[in-house]
Amino acid sequence: MDNFENHQKWHFWPVLCLTFLYPVNLSVLGVSIPIYYYNKGVSIEIIGFLAAAIALTYSFSPLLLNKLSQKFGRKKSVLIATLGATAAQISFYFTLDPFIFFIARLVEGFVMGFYWTNLQSTISDSSKDKQSKYTAGYNLSWNLGVLSGLLFGAIVLFFIDDVLIVFYLAPLILIITCVIAVIYFKDPPYANSQNSSTNQNNIKADVSDSQNKNDFSKYFIPVMVPILIAASFSISKASIGFLYPIKSEMLGIETYTVYLFTFFLVLTQAIFATLSSFLSMKWLKCVTLISLGFITLLMLIFGMVVDYNAALFIALFLIIGIFCGILYGSALKLFIALNVKKKTTKYTSINESVLGLFFLIIPILLGFIAAADLNLGFYIISIILLINLVLASIFMIQIQKDSE
Repeated sequence: MDNFENHQKWHFWPVLCLTFLYPVNLSVLGVSIPIYYYNKGVSIEIIGFLAAAIALTYSFSPLLLNKLSQKFGRKKSVLIATLGATAAQISFYFTLDPFIFFIARLVEGFVMGFYWTNLQSTISDSSKDKQSKYTAGYNLSWNLGVLSGLLFGAIVLFFIDDVLIVFYLAPLILIITCVIAVIYFKDPPYANSQNSSTNQNNIKADVSDSQNKNDFSKYFIPVMVPILIAASFSISKASIGFLYPIKSEMLGIETYTVYLFTFFLVLTQAIFATLSSFLSMKWLKCVTLISLGFITLLMLIFGMVVDYNAALFIALFLIIGIFCGILYGSALKLFIALNVKKKTTKYTSINESVLGLFFLIIPILLGFIAAADLNLGFYIISIILLINLVLASIFMIQIQKDSE
């Protein structure tokens, strides 16, 4: 009964605030890093490492810190992440020397291994009848955070044509994040509880007696399916995020438009990541493969464009956002279903490590390729995505409903 009362008092909105604020910080910095260091004369190869620095440690920290997360609980883990990331970014006020910046981002990426995994796990800690709603809210929140960061960057750089200002404003966002984490964020009622599955079933019985037709935990889901989908999402986003800002500089496009065009991408991404949280398994299997196929084609088109055309770029960003949203939302839904089915939180850790791994690899790989030919980078990415499409199709066939 105590757990039920705690469930009634616990609120999801602090999770939504935290999933909103950190992406504001990430998106503001993400676009600025290639532009700032390119204008400082840093080689593209080195810029690739600087852009990927946070992913270098984040590619393994969610899995490495998973046991500690279970020991500390959700709140303590999130506090460690926010305080550590804030401390790392405060270094921006003292120097943006490439080496010091690289070390600061390594530290930030490591401590953030406590962050997203624990926020996502609050969804699988909740009763099953609310998981689709919470997943949709989570997807909408972090996408709106990215949107707000891009819009904020575009407005600031429109009035102050100096990307340096972004590095001074970004840590202030993390300070606000820390305050919310300390005061409002609480452990879910069933986090780290040995009887969580039993208690969740009791809550479910009290709240709703109806069967959820979209209960993905009733399916056999090969873990390679969400891994390939998540990898395709991060490959696509990392490629656009690294190559396009540099391409825009080469084409002589104003800096604020990079933020603006990326804003259009994330706008459609937010809408379709949220909608994909409610997909049935039949539709999810279909639309994810279609999305992956179209993104593969669009990367080729990006490489072929050699002249600036605002309407074309806006259209490309909007369409890519649609398919990226579907990929991310589908992958997260499947990982959460595996968490529930296996009564664990390790699959959200796998999700974040996969995202971090490819946000690490892609900028470094493209840094060397782009040094020779920027557009060749888009062609290489399209080939990688085509391979993912073939593999995802093979593993997707194995998804089937468990026998009752």
